[in-house]
Amino acid sequence: MTDQVVADLTAKFKLTGESVWNDERLKAPLRGSSYGKCAYCECSVTEESKYMEVEHFKDKSSYPDDVIVWENLLPSCKRCNGIKGGHDVLEAPIINPYEDIPRDHVVYKNYRLKGITDKGVDTIEAVGLNGYERVALKRFEIGNAVLESLDECALKLSEYEDKKTTRSRNRVSRFMEDILSECQPSATYAATTASIAVHSEVFLDLMPRMKSVGAWSQECEMLYLIAVSIALPVR
Repeated sequence: MTDQVVADLTAKFKLTGESVWNDERLKAPLRGSSYGKCAYCECSVTEESKYMEVEHFKDKSSYPDDVIVWENLLPSCKRCNGIKGGHDVLEAPIINPYEDIPRDHVVYKNYRLKGITDKGVDTIEAVGLNGYERVALKRFEIGNAVLESLDECALKLSEYEDKKTTRSRNRVSRFMEDILSECQPSATYAATTASIAVHSEVFLDLMPRMKSVGAWSQECEMLYLIAVSIALPVR
């Protein structure tokens, strides 16, 4: 969008209140920027909301001049956008996932998020990131699935340590690669999956064992390094 288009659409919003941001020239790149996920809770916007909402980080009522400013727009699910509503991010700053490093402000504890800074605490409250049915329960389900997969990987590794066949070693490598693939930025709930996986006792036992027998592939290492970069601390 040119500066003139931005100025015209901003003026139109001020005059009519029309949702001028519901424009595919904005929505398509926003969806792409987050791999089709909500910038706050990481759900798939097509599954959770059936569509993506354009979230104004600085709310449109208080900051009408920024309704089309690219840096002020985030892809969001309907729930997160609705809960945040008119929260004033200048009066009470919250995490901007496109500018801040979330792990500097929040950690995981018992499948819930815990703020370790004022910005982290205010973010959790402003966006409702510990709502039980919609968010915390989902993290619990994801966490259990990840831990079950790691337990299965451990069984496959034990089988390889007994049989020492190339086929069984490759099964271990591929299985771990699949687990770590769910910890990548493009995956839904990637931060949750990565945080639980890389900090689990089973994973911390598996990684050196796999390396010692040659089952930790280059792909595993690459995926692991990316997973660690997005994982939150777990306490």
